[in-house]
Amino acid sequence: MNSPIRPSRSRRALLGACCLLTAAATLTACGGSSDSDAGRADAKAAKADAGSFPVTIKSKFGTAKIPKAPERVVALGWSDQDALLALGVKPVAIVKTEDSFKNGVGPWAEKALGDSRPEVLNTTDGYSVEKIAALHPDLIVGVQSGLTSADYAKLSQIAPTVGYLKGRQAYGTPWEEQTDLIGKAVGREKEAEAAVANVKAGLRKDAKTYPQLHGKSFLYAFPQPANGRVVLYKDERTKVLQQAGLTLDPVVEKGAKMNSFANSLSTEHLDELTSDALIIWYNTPKDRTQLESSAAFKKLPAVRNHAYVPLDRTMSQATSAPSVLSIPWSMRKLLPPLAKSLG
Repeated sequence: MNSPIRPSRSRRALLGACCLLTAAATLTACGGSSDSDAGRADAKAAKADAGSFPVTIKSKFGTAKIPKAPERVVALGWSDQDALLALGVKPVAIVKTEDSFKNGVGPWAEKALGDSRPEVLNTTDGYSVEKIAALHPDLIVGVQSGLTSADYAKLSQIAPTVGYLKGRQAYGTPWEEQTDLIGKAVGREKEAEAAVANVKAGLRKDAKTYPQLHGKSFLYAFPQPANGRVVLYKDERTKVLQQAGLTLDPVVEKGAKMNSFANSLSTEHLDELTSDALIIWYNTPKDRTQLESSAAFKKLPAVRNHAYVPLDRTMSQATSAPSVLSIPWSMRKLLPPLAKSLG
């Protein structure tokens, strides 16, 4: 079972009745962000700049010296494969996130993956040094990962390893920084800058396209029935929605502090969730049924006004680990119906 707070190694961790949607998977794909391919550089045209090498990248646990353009890249980050694919680099291995993902990547990355079939590593019990070494990588990236100093010491003996930067927490790297770091590591800095700029432009366009979102408060939550609490996020997933025009409800700050990316509220205080829009991802259908059957939940403004969005695990992954590929894809599905309900 995936942890409801952060991925356990490669697995993610944090990650309704007749409401706005029955499930995110059934949302329409009209409108919203720029095309899902907008963040990806042209795979045929994208080539590493030989003049970029050798390159040195200092991350939290050590320094990677990359002598030449890597050809066999292992991606150990939660969404690092998206950044690589957006730059036209197809990794030889990625980590497992969702059981339902064909070939290990989300639907937003399938086109960029093409016919490539990377090894999908199950890292629930840690990173297998033996399996990774057997892939003969010339670069390992773990930017959006849970790498520890011990992991880094072992992996860097196999190949140059790029982790998250000093000052960042595990799984806490902003998607822009993730793309830039990986772009530098593979000699495609200009392409990375362009990919980030394209996605940001798409979000600005979304904000103009859906003025109904401006000034409307929202919450992105996750129920924990076992301990009677609801997790309220304040991380990269909420920042993306804020860039599209929504405003994070201040009740998040009133919740009991859990860590740097989320607080929590007792389900006894559900009536405090008075935001205009409510986005919730569920770990199981049972969890969803339990919360939606609550009388207090049914009375929430967002629920009564059909601005409650229950997310399936695919949409949860797309929004919880935002990347240059998943942001346009998820915003295209999420924003049009939200704007309609909030208009």
